[in-house]
Parts: sequence; structure tokens; C-alpha cells
Amino acid sequence: MRTILVADDDRAIRRTLELHLAETGYTVLTAATGNEAVDLALARDVGLVLLDLRLTGMDGFEVLTLIKERKPALPVIMITAYDDMQTAIEAIRLGAIDHLGKPLDLDQLDQIIDKIFEMSALSRTGVAFRDSIDAPFEQNIMVGRSRAMKEVYKTIGAIADFRATVLIQGESGTGKEMVARAIHFNSKFRNRPFIAVACSALSPTVLESELFGHEKGAFTGAYRTKPGKFELAQGGTLFLDEISEISPELQVKLLRFIQEREFERVGGIETIKADVRIVAATNKNLLTLVNSGIFRHDLYYRLKVVSIDLPPLRERRDDIPILVKFLLEKLHHETGKRVDIIPQETMNAILAHPWAGNVRELENTLRRAVLLSHGSVLSPESLHLEEESESDSFPLVLRPLHEVEREHIQNVLAFTHNEKKRAAEILGISRPTLDRRIKEYGLEDS
Repeated sequence: MRTILVADDDRAIRRTLELHLAETGYTVLTAATGNEAVDLALARDVGLVLLDLRLTGMDGFEVLTLIKERKPALPVIMITAYDDMQTAIEAIRLGAIDHLGKPLDLDQLDQIIDKIFEMSALSRTGVAFRDSIDAPFEQNIMVGRSRAMKEVYKTIGAIADFRATVLIQGESGTGKEMVARAIHFNSKFRNRPFIAVACSALSPTVLESELFGHEKGAFTGAYRTKPGKFELAQGGTLFLDEISEISPELQVKLLRFIQEREFERVGGIETIKADVRIVAATNKNLLTLVNSGIFRHDLYYRLKVVSIDLPPLRERRDDIPILVKFLLEKLHHETGKRVDIIPQETMNAILAHPWAGNVRELENTLRRAVLLSHGSVLSPESLHLEEESESDSFPLVLRPLHEVEREHIQNVLAFTHNEKKRAAEILGISRPTLDRRIKEYGLEDS
């Protein structure tokens, strides 16, 4: 089936695609309205649909839903001028195989079409595309149109309605919790709880009680039975931030829950079942921790059923202008101050900055600039950016991370004369985490 249906209300775009695809060897059908698109897709032997979002009669999402109800294996590419996260996620959730923004890159389109026809051949032997899903999605605050971010959106759309465990990896400040929320609130489980737990902020015993709950009298201060986060998140999503920080004992209990979907409260004997999707996040390389024996390999692979790698801001600089615009609008709603005139000099300074703290650093910088501004112009001086270049942010001698971390902890302990409470505060970690690092790196006698 080398027939492609092009549905677009713009006559020039229809004609351009028709000529281009015909030259490539495809038979091309065209539709100018939503009703025409549905009729042709269902009545003719079509192998692929290129579907514009804005159509008369019914929009592209409605057309997509009707097509997927009747022909779930028919691949559809959604084409839209609204090249944003929400549109991309919704298109994939409703069953589109891909989402492209206008103006179209014809070379990229050709590559995608080639892949889709290969996949269509597989679908005829039993591998089908996703069925349609109804229900709209809520607004979320992730911004970016770079190719890397579009891949993140597509992954979110593809997995949102499934209970598969997700591992989000990325540097601090890249928006890992935003991704976790986007997964949850763009899914059919959106009306169920979303609960976030910062694993690095709690000691192992407190974290165990927080996650699994405890029975009355289980330990000193346990005056009543308390349900844990797994119980409270029933039917929804539990987000475990900085999963690399959990103790070996908790790793065992978490592994058991992922495998069996059951657990006991601390001090309890009753086995409790919970249907909860786990989304974990880390700014560390978990595989390195696995290879060094710090993190269980079986838990790592259980967590990494689906993996989402968030790019640092320096690798998606094209997104910075729209991020700045979005964040300034967000800050206007938060503070009531409107700062929306950005001179080119200011934007150049923002684009040149390395942003080691990623989107979080950008937002905090803009928040300070907005609060200190006396008018609507964002001046370069109001940003107070440190004078540094990207090349300055890299060490001259490249060494394994564990070596750098060990040396840094050793130096801080020496500076504080082994006062661990103060050392933990300087390092920005909890005392139990510091104790584990001291033991792991053999610093007990240093």
C-alpha cells in the first residue's frame, strides 16, 4: 500500500506535498476538510495519512480519533503550526505515529515515511500501532521545540497511559519532576494522586516509613498507624526523586514492590497491595553506581523499563528565547510585574551564558531580574550573570566522578575538622548520605 492521504486546508501545501510525494513514487490522495479526510481514509486502501491539525468541519484530533477507531493500524503523521509540547503529546496519545511542525522539512519527512512503511509491513504480520485514546490533557509547564525535547514529548505521549516504570535522567535543574508530572497529568490516571518524594532529604529509616508506612508502636514516636506514600498514591503515580540516594536495604524493598506490587508497613505483618506507577529520577549515572556496587543491578533494570534522558540547556540553546518568554509570562502571573521587552544585547548575554544550573538557574535569574527591574525592559545589568565561559566550566584534568566526589568530601571533612553535621550542610546532603559516602570511599579514618 504505497498510497498516502494528504489532508490540509491549505491548497498550496496540499499541492506541494502531492508533487513531492508523487516524485518519490507514491500515489497521493488529497483532502481539504476533516470530513473528506475521514471518508477517504476509511474507504480507500491508504498506507499513511499526513494530517493537518486545523481543518474545516472537524479538527485534526477529531479526524485522528475517528480513523484510529476504525483503522487502528493505519499510521498517521500529525502536521501542525502549533509545534509545542501539548500538541505533540496529544497527537501521540491519540495514536499518531509522529508529530511534525510547519514549515515541513521534506528530507526529514521522507525519512519518517520510509520508516513508517517499514513498520506498516510489520503491522501486517501482527505488530499494530496504538489504539486511540479519548480524554483531553491538562496544561503543563514544559517549554521547548528542539528536536531533543520533541523526542521527550513523544515518549511521554507514548507511555502516559501505561503502568510501566519510568527512569528520568538528567542534570540538576533540567526539569525531571516536570516530566514526571507531564506523564501523570497527560494520562488516563490524571484524576488519581501524584505524590513526589525527595529521597535524598530523608534518612533511610524515615524514608522507609514515609514510603511504606508504619504500624502503631513500630518504633519510638509511632503513636498511631500511618499509611505510606505507596498506599496514598493508590491508582496514581509515585515520583521518587534522586533514587540513587536510597540505602541498600530500601533498594531491596523497592525491588520487591516493583516485582510483586505488595509490601508490609514498618512493624506490620499484613501484606498490602498497591497499584502504583513508579517514576524515578536521578542526576547521577546509575549505571556507574551499578558497576561500582552502590546500586543494585536488578533494581536498575526494573526501573529502566522506559528511560527518558533530559538534555541540559546548553545542548538546546534554540529553546532559550521561547523559554525566556514563557518564564517572564509565568513570573508576571506570580509577581504582578510585567517585564517583557528584551533588547538584543540582553538576549545575546542570555544565549552566551553556560547555564550550569539549567532551566532552574535560568528561571531564578529571571525572577531576580524581574523583582529588581524598575520598568518593563529586561536590561543585561539586571541579570547579574557571572563572567564565565563554557570552556571555563570544564576541568583541565578529566577524572572519574567518584574520584572527584571522594576528594571533595575528604577536603570538606578536613575543613570542618571531621564535624559531620557541618560537612553535610556544606555539601548539601543529609547526614545519613554523608555517612554512607564516608563508608563507601573508605574515609572513616581520614
